[in-house]
Amino acid sequence: MKTMKQRFQSILALSMLSVMLMTWMLAFSAPASASVQPTGELIFAALSGKYEKDALLVKGVFINISNVKINKVEKFKLTVKDDAGNELVTREWDNDAFLTGLSLEPGQSQKWDATLPGAVQGADLKSLDVAYQMTCATEKWDGRGEGVHIFIDNRKLNPEVAPFIKDGSMLVPLRSTLEALGAKVEWNPETQTVKATKGSDVMTFKIGQKSSTINGQTIQFGVPAQIVDGSSFIPLRDASEALNCDLFVGMHSAKSMTIVIVDKQ
Repeated sequence: MKTMKQRFQSILALSMLSVMLMTWMLAFSAPASASVQPTGELIFAALSGKYEKDALLVKGVFINISNVKINKVEKFKLTVKDDAGNELVTREWDNDAFLTGLSLEPGQSQKWDATLPGAVQGADLKSLDVAYQMTCATEKWDGRGEGVHIFIDNRKLNPEVAPFIKDGSMLVPLRSTLEALGAKVEWNPETQTVKATKGSDVMTFKIGQKSSTINGQTIQFGVPAQIVDGSSFIPLRDASEALNCDLFVGMHSAKSMTIVIVDKQ
C-alpha cells in the first residue's frame, strides 16, 4: 500500500508530465512547422507527387494519431493544390477495396499511392497542399496508458531512458532514435561529434551546439543535442525532419500523447 508521501509524489509526477505535454503541444501548434497536424481520428498527408501521362500520382500516407482503432475508410474525397493554392485536381472514392480494407491501431500508418486523372499539368510539385474529407468506421481502443508513445514506421520506440521536454522540444535518446529512423550512427568521443548516415543523407552535429549540417548545409536545432545523467539526447522533430521524415502528433489527454514518424521514401 502506498504511503501518503508516495501518493503525493505520484500525483506530482503526473502533474508535471501534463504540463510538459501541454507545453510541447502548444509549441508544435506553431505555423512554422508544416509537418504537425491537428488532433483527429485519422489524417492523410501527401509525401510527394509526380505526373504520369494525364494523371497526378500522389504518394501519401494515412496516420492514426487517435486513441481509437480505424477499421475502414468508407468514403474519401481528396483535393490537391499547388504551393500557390491553385487547385490541381479533386477525386472521390466510395467503398474502394484498399480503403475499406484499411485497419490501423493507434500509432500505425499506411502508405497509399492515389492516382488522380485529369489533373492540371505543369505545376511545381515540390510542395503539395491536400484537403480531404472521409468517413471512417472506428472501434473503441483501450489505449496504451499514460505517457508519450512514439512510433516510427509502425515500430514502437521503446527508449532506454525516458524522453523529456526542454524549451518546447521533445528530447529522446540519441543513438536508439537515430537508428530507428534508419541511420547509421558514428560517435567521436574526443570531439563529442555525431555523424548519422541514412542512404545518401549525412547529418553531423556536436553535443551542446544547435548548429548541424545535413549534406553540407547548415541547419539549426530548436535545442542542442545534450548529455543528461550520462545519456545522450537529441530533439525528436529536428532529427526526424533532417532525415527526410514527417512527424505527426495526437494529444489524447493532458497525460497521453501519440507521436507518429513516417519516412517520406
